Amino acid sequence: MGDSPSLTHGNAVTRANGSVRFATFEVDLRAGELRKSGVKIKLHGQPFDVLAMLLERPGEVVTREELQQKLWASGTFVDFDHGLNKAINKLREALGDDADNPRYIETLPRRGYRFVGTIAPPYPAQATITAAESNNKEAFPPRTSGRKRWAAGLGLAGLCALLVVSIYWIRSSARLPRVLSYRQLTTSLHLRGRDACGLVVSHLATDGLRVFFSEPSSPVSQVSASGGEVVRISSPFSCFAFSDISPGRTELLGSSQSNWTVLDQPLWGLSVASGQAHRLGNLTGHAGAWSPDGQRIAYATGNDSFGPSDVYIASKDGSEARKLVRFKKGSVSSIRWSPDGSVLRMIIWEGSDSLWEISADGTNPHRITLFPGETDKVHEQFWTPDGRYSVFTVSRSGLGGTDIWVLREMQSRFLSSTAKPVQLTTGAMSFWYPTPSPDGKKIFAIGGQNRGELVQYNLRLQRLEPFLSGISADHVDFSRDGKWVTYVTFPEGILWRSKADGSDRMQLTAPPLQVALPRWSPDGTRIAFTGCLQEGYWKIYVVSAEGSKPDVVSEGQRGEADPTWTRDGNSLIFGGFGAESAPKISSVDLRTGRVSVIPGSQGLYSPRVSPDGRFIVALDTPGNRELMLFDQDTQKWTDLLDGKIINPGWPQWSGDSRYVYVRGTTPGRDDTHGLSLYRVGIANHNLERVAAVEIPEGTTGVWGWMGVTPDGSPLLLRDLSIREIYALDVDLP
Repeated sequence: MGDSPSLTHGNAVTRANGSVRFATFEVDLRAGELRKSGVKIKLHGQPFDVLAMLLERPGEVVTREELQQKLWASGTFVDFDHGLNKAINKLREALGDDADNPRYIETLPRRGYRFVGTIAPPYPAQATITAAESNNKEAFPPRTSGRKRWAAGLGLAGLCALLVVSIYWIRSSARLPRVLSYRQLTTSLHLRGRDACGLVVSHLATDGLRVFFSEPSSPVSQVSASGGEVVRISSPFSCFAFSDISPGRTELLGSSQSNWTVLDQPLWGLSVASGQAHRLGNLTGHAGAWSPDGQRIAYATGNDSFGPSDVYIASKDGSEARKLVRFKKGSVSSIRWSPDGSVLRMIIWEGSDSLWEISADGTNPHRITLFPGETDKVHEQFWTPDGRYSVFTVSRSGLGGTDIWVLREMQSRFLSSTAKPVQLTTGAMSFWYPTPSPDGKKIFAIGGQNRGELVQYNLRLQRLEPFLSGISADHVDFSRDGKWVTYVTFPEGILWRSKADGSDRMQLTAPPLQVALPRWSPDGTRIAFTGCLQEGYWKIYVVSAEGSKPDVVSEGQRGEADPTWTRDGNSLIFGGFGAESAPKISSVDLRTGRVSVIPGSQGLYSPRVSPDGRFIVALDTPGNRELMLFDQDTQKWTDLLDGKIINPGWPQWSGDSRYVYVRGTTPGRDDTHGLSLYRVGIANHNLERVAAVEIPEGTTGVWGWMGVTPDGSPLLLRDLSIREIYALDVDLP
């Protein structure tokens, strides 16, 4: 659309230079830029594409169907109406236009849109030499000798070549990266739910002809890079979590994860041709990645997000392993080598994701900030094969989901501006785990829309049933009398409250504030929750159950989560985490704002106060098996589980304060395709399994949260998301 536009208005008018002017605006279709009075206005992606289509046919109706065919590939599962309306709104905002009194973009209900502005004539053409002037000998210098003419011609040719190269570099540098088209490769929801290793989303790898991935029914599968039937690859594993493909595109690097809650596992190489596997020496870890020459392997060790993690480099056969760097805190993922093998990049999670870089010799480890002032943004990342771009996924602020962004690594010497990340994808569909084709012209990624169904497990009938009419929500909490509920819509992250039967619903928060883990006050008049704005930390808020502006409970450069009320309703107990310290449990007096630390709580998180106010229960750092109980009378902590449950989570008190419910897995039990709810007695520490919720293999899964109703029935968010593999044809100038 932008390289050779032919724009008409009445009689055909050609804009050979790809520029269109109207009012005070100028649209550069080749560069994908909109300017007002010479000032560049932020508009890219689908909103810009809509404007370009309308300018191609000014005064004519461009139907919604035409826009859909042009902007969304056939077979793409998106909410088209929502996506198009959002694009039109962004376009009108950029132009300062009004839908009710349009100056530029007119809406024709149920039909489409029309450009109604007046397009200005093209800039005057540059003066040319006429035939008369060419005959005027005084207009040109006298003829020179053949050798001089040859030298002059050669110099002129050199200058022209330099000019052409300069123009090429400037134009290619000015043109923004973009997605040219989308193509869906799979069509049967193979990536819905957890894969064979219990992971919600599978990594991808490609040899250019095929795309490799995991699905619930197969540890490794493949699909053609042009789409088609999914074929399973035979292997000796029931599950194979891979993280990279060899430079020769013949072997996957990963681990056979017998327990998906433990990251560090023996590392293997798996042939994509034969399915045969071989151990890589005695290496144990995760996030493995081959160097570009295939002679070395980088990998990480350490499961604890609040403890140290190490990055190692070893020879390709697993020998000569040496520690490259130790991070005092955080879990390492997504290790990637630069194409020249000189640099490693990785994601470190320590309550939020951050992008780090280190030289391959272990020197100069440093954090990379792509979005100054913002946290919880960058996730998976890689370089394009030519090293000119880095590609990564970024969380959407307050709306859930992720998009693909790119950053140009090599800057043109003719430009002095600093490169900034450019968003490649937008709209209702999210994308995860992007991976480039060997030629760099495509990005393969998992695309889809997150959606769920809130369900209750009927203990008597042993089946899942919709709760609150099956809305897409989680983090449900009941008032003390059981008459009211509060919950967070998924994936939007908006706080609501209603009666337990779903009536009398009220929205209590709005974007960009993102919400999690709400809790009713003992008197049922207030709700405390964890909230995060676009450029801040997760903090504790309190809002009236009848609606009001949420108030931040405490300030400071530290993340906070999991608020829980004391019995009198005057204080909140909450967990906290920071970049330089271990998590701990704190208390804040809502009357004075005074914050104090619960004794002996260092390393603990996710606190819950018992309804009678005597006890606090909290989890030990992830990867451990401890559910700690704090007696406020004796001021002592004790372990309730004694290692009986692997990776316990989502603790919740019974109404009589006699039991704590917890989700988890007992040693030796395979819960890959199901969830188990346990309860442990406070008096005797006896553990009993309340329910084993089996999820049909290969059909659906559940998200990580598990709650409990007042009668002890499990609550889950069943996964109804759409996820398929897509090929994105990209232009990365």
